[in-house]
This record gives sequence, C-alpha cells and structure tokens, in this order.
Amino acid sequence: MLATFINIFRIPELRNKLMFTFGMLAIYRIGYYVPMPGVDQGAMLASRPVRGGGLASLIDTFELFTGGNLSQSTIFGLGIMPYISASIIFQILATVVPSLEKLQQEGESGRRKISEYTRYATVVLCVINAIVWMRYLVRSSFIYPDFMGSWIGLSFNYMALSLLMLTTGTLFLMWLGEQIDEYGMGNGVSLIIMAGIVARIPNAIIYVLQNMNVRGASGAGQMDIPKILFLVAMFVSVIAGAILITQGQR
Repeated sequence: MLATFINIFRIPELRNKLMFTFGMLAIYRIGYYVPMPGVDQGAMLASRPVRGGGLASLIDTFELFTGGNLSQSTIFGLGIMPYISASIIFQILATVVPSLEKLQQEGESGRRKISEYTRYATVVLCVINAIVWMRYLVRSSFIYPDFMGSWIGLSFNYMALSLLMLTTGTLFLMWLGEQIDEYGMGNGVSLIIMAGIVARIPNAIIYVLQNMNVRGASGAGQMDIPKILFLVAMFVSVIAGAILITQGQR
C-alpha cells in the first residue's frame, strides 16, 4: 500500500489531480471559518446548547452532512445542502414529468439542461433557507443593533447583503465541487462533505477521551467501555462496508 501511495506522486497527471483536489478542499476549509458581518459570533457560541443535547446534535448532524457551519454563521453556513436538495428534486421530477424524462433520455445535452435547471433551483432554495436563517438570528438577538431595521427585523441593505453572501457561499461550494469533478479526483460534492467529516475526527476523539468512564456511565454524555467498543466497531464496519461497495462497483 505504501508503494502504491508513493507511485501516485511519480505520475505527473495523477499528482497534479491530487494536488488540485487538496487545493480546492483547502479553500473550502478556509472559507468555512470566515464569519458573516453583523453577527455576534461570541453570543452564538455562548448560547449554543451543550454538546450531546437534542438541538446541538441536530446542528452537528446538519453541519456534518452539508459541509456548512451554522454554529458560527459563516459565509458557508448553508453548506452544499441546497444543491443536493435541488438535485434530488429534479431526479424525482424526471421520473414523473414527461418533459424532464425526455431531456434525461437525450444524453449529454439533456443532462446539461437538467443541470442548468438544478442550479437555478439551488439559488431559489438558498434564498429561502437564508431568509429563514436570518430570521432565526434576529429572533435570537444575534445581530448587532446597528444592522437592525424594519425588514423582518433587519435593514434592507444588510438583509440583501446577507442573502447574497449565504447564496454565493453555497454556489461557490457547488463550483468547487464541479472543478474537482472536472480537474481533480473523485466526486467533488462528496469530497467536500468528507472533508467536513474528517476535520471533526480529532474533536470527536478528544470528546470520547474526556467523557470516558471506565467504571460505568453515570451521567449525560459519559461513555463506558461497552459504548466505546460499540462506537469503534461501528466505525470500522462503516469503513469496511464502504470499501466493499466501492470494490464491488469497480
């Protein structure tokens, strides 16, 4: 396996694809921490539910599978989920709408047309999600008073800027995924989601070590030996299953 890994860097084309992919993922991780203007990030973090609670787990799961960052309200807060949702919607519509089904059967040109419709739908979903999210920030008093106004509690200029930033963030992630598809290695959207998951592994390990209780769980969030062994077994099983499916598909 080590020899195979070394050979990757000996093949110029493969090496360039790999470095391009890493570069795109690095850009994503940098943007992941760029905060939105006007949002009191300190207040958001201070009021965040304790880890392990229902709402905190929901937020963590959303961020995990979308590549977004709502806990700090960054420019990539919505993640890639609007694009994934739009793709699923058009996949379902293609089975029930004759015109879309006909486009799908036209080959590459039809798929490009459906892809164009998917991008338009992504923008619509981004705007809807962004409005809901900004309304939540207003109701939770996470917006600085200087940016408050009459349009659902915000000034029109700041609201327009916020919608533009959140929508652009998702579209930029979509563009990064497409660039990885074309010039890099693997599926771009899947790699963006994977990068978010991998980045959380060190924190997850630290959390398990800090809450480990070898004498038996005695409180919320505490983990005894059977629970830890179960987590390790599930972790190995998921990885093994993914490898088996990939090998079988190849």
